[in-house]
Amino acid sequence: MMNKWKVSLFLCSIWLGLSFQSIAQIDAALLLKDVLKKSEEVKSFEADVDIDVDVDFIRIPVKKGRVFYKSPDRFRFRATGFVLVPKKGLNFNVQEILASNHAAIYVGEDSANHKIKIVPMDDQASFLLATAFVDKTSPRINRLEVTTQGQGNYILLFEYGDLPFEIPAVTRIKFEINQIDIPMKFIGNLKVDKKKMGEKSSGTVTLRYSNFVFNKNIPDVVFEETDQSGL
Repeated sequence: MMNKWKVSLFLCSIWLGLSFQSIAQIDAALLLKDVLKKSEEVKSFEADVDIDVDVDFIRIPVKKGRVFYKSPDRFRFRATGFVLVPKKGLNFNVQEILASNHAAIYVGEDSANHKIKIVPMDDQASFLLATAFVDKTSPRINRLEVTTQGQGNYILLFEYGDLPFEIPAVTRIKFEINQIDIPMKFIGNLKVDKKKMGEKSSGTVTLRYSNFVFNKNIPDVVFEETDQSGL
C-alpha cells in the first residue's frame, strides 16, 4: 500500500514539474510585445459605430456614431445624445497598458488563450492590475480584465472580423456603475425602472464597428472638440 502511495506521489511530482516547466518556457513579455507590435501597424482609423448600452435600470436605445483614433493614444467618439457611461471604459486604450512600464507574469492558459497578469511599475499608471487573455493563434487580445485607479473595474471582450489589421469589429465593456455616476441631464426622457435602481448596478456597452478607414490623415482638431452631446 505504501509503495503504491509513493509511486502516485512520484508521478504527481513529475506532472507538476513538467507543468511548471511548460509555464516557465512561455515568455509573457514577448507575447505582449508581439501584440503591441501588431497593433502599432494601425497609425489611425475611423469607423461607423453602433453603441448599445445595457444598464439594469435604464432603457437606452441603440445610438449610431463615429469613432476616430490616431496613434498612440488619441480617441474621439461622436454620438449625438449618447449617455456618458462609462467614460473611462469606452476610452480605455489597450495600447496604453501594453506600452506602459510593467511586469508581465504568465499565469496559465485556457483552450484558446494564454493568460497574463500585467502589473504597472509606475505609481502614476491609470490602472492597478490587468489580466490579458492573448489568443494562441494570433497576436491579439480576446479579453482584458482591468482594475483601474479610482475608475472601477472593467472587463473588455473583443471579437475580430475579416479586417486587414487586428482591430476588433465588436467590443463589449462590462462594468459596475453607481446611480450617482449618471448625470440626470443625460438621462432625460429615458425610461427608468425604479424597482431595479439601487446603489450599484451592472452594465454592458457593446460597440459594433463598420466601414473602417485605416491609416488616413485625421486632423488634430477632430480630437480637440468638446461637444458634450457625445464622447
